[in-house]
Amino acid sequence: MKLKFLIPFLLIGSMSFAQGNSQKLDSIFNSLFAYGQINGNILVAEDGLPIYKKSFGYSNFETKTLHTENSIFSLASISKVFTSLAILQLKEKGKLKLDDLVLKYLKDFPYHDITIRNLLSHTSGLPDYDIFEEPINSNPNKIFTNKDVLPALIVWKKPLEFKPNEKWGYSNINYNLLALIVENITGKTFQEYVGKNIFVPANMTNTFFKTDSVALRGKNKSENYVYPTLYSSKLQNVDSLERFRWNVFNLRGIKGQGNIISNTEDMLKFDQVLYSGKLLKTSTLEEAFIPTKLTSGANADANIGIGETSYGLGWFIFDDNTNGKIVWHTGGVPGALSILLRNIDKKQTVILLDNTASAGLYKNGVNAMNILNKKPIVTTKQSLTRIYGGTLVDKGIDNAFVKFVELREDTSHFHLREDDMNELGYELLNRAIFNGHNDLALEVFRQNILLFPNNYNPYDSYGEALAKVGKKNEAIIMFRKSIQLNPDNEGGKKILEELLKKK
Repeated sequence: MKLKFLIPFLLIGSMSFAQGNSQKLDSIFNSLFAYGQINGNILVAEDGLPIYKKSFGYSNFETKTLHTENSIFSLASISKVFTSLAILQLKEKGKLKLDDLVLKYLKDFPYHDITIRNLLSHTSGLPDYDIFEEPINSNPNKIFTNKDVLPALIVWKKPLEFKPNEKWGYSNINYNLLALIVENITGKTFQEYVGKNIFVPANMTNTFFKTDSVALRGKNKSENYVYPTLYSSKLQNVDSLERFRWNVFNLRGIKGQGNIISNTEDMLKFDQVLYSGKLLKTSTLEEAFIPTKLTSGANADANIGIGETSYGLGWFIFDDNTNGKIVWHTGGVPGALSILLRNIDKKQTVILLDNTASAGLYKNGVNAMNILNKKPIVTTKQSLTRIYGGTLVDKGIDNAFVKFVELREDTSHFHLREDDMNELGYELLNRAIFNGHNDLALEVFRQNILLFPNNYNPYDSYGEALAKVGKKNEAIIMFRKSIQLNPDNEGGKKILEELLKKK
């Protein structure tokens, strides 16, 4: 008799708890949306069942197309977890060993002491996308593929940033090389292997490599947007911005490090299939969730600003496991951010996919997980400088100042930083081309001095701007003040010396 009453009681209690969490999540994310800090899809699940799922904002701002639960987004570096899985599948099949040298599989690889494990754990010391700078400059209309990675490394000819396993250093090139290893072992393209051995068995019907998804443009595909400058008040499609062309055009053909698109539903399917042993034995997968030990014996410190973190084999791992072991990965490309968090002890899942690179997205993913575990949340804020800069250009100095005064006290939603104001001033001074941009730049630098009067750099920057517009006497006064506050400002001393010579 007790059992009959106990089961409904437990179910009702569980449902009530889930409903409470859902309401908390909705309250937080509605507030974030109101303040422009989320534009995309969110899914939070427990035991594989969604307790909160919602879409915010536009997938296409030009056509005013709203996000739906079917919208697909750039996963960016979350794609690395699929690459790790592919390598571990080959390990299970006896096709490779994690401590094999990369040179065993890639004969022209120029660094002879790096292992597959080093690539998986970002302990190789290899450079990042820097290796493509010269090839892109030499061939700006080329779409690069993984076949170009080894030649670029060979031409690079620079020493490793550190000895293998000496430090942790994130490098996308590590995962391009892992994709090449998969191809060399299997004889299939990387996308063919991942599609057949991961996407299909996980029933991920809305997950694709970016180059395979051109036909989806205009349907469920979310376009990526950014504010081009700190004085921009409107988002702009990254495809139209020249400064992102190297990423969105030249490197769109490389695989392993990113370039997979998906939606929240498919990512939940992936999360759940990892528990089943269908893609990988539990014992093998657990290896990926063990923090990497460096040569010093310390765990690989992979803190990216959202909590003390180690790195395993393709997964970040929170050091604090008092509420369960949480493994995760983030993703970021121009105009898009994403995060997948998995509490593997409690089978809790958080998925956030955003197509406007919303500030604080990673922390808000952690906040969602914290709500599930009744932990404090960390407030995320947006830059007051951006609001000020956009108002300054659109409506003028007085309106911008009034907006600044209005919002400055709202410290729960906005932050104000000297560096942001400095960057805004330089963007207006050096990048803007409209009439009166120099006057607005000077106004920003003046305001930065008033806001941070005891720091030397605002005076230095204002002095540089004054000199550029021909106000040498005023510039001299500013540089002298900067040097007074920081006698080690050698750059300021050189400019001051030149100004005094011309006086």
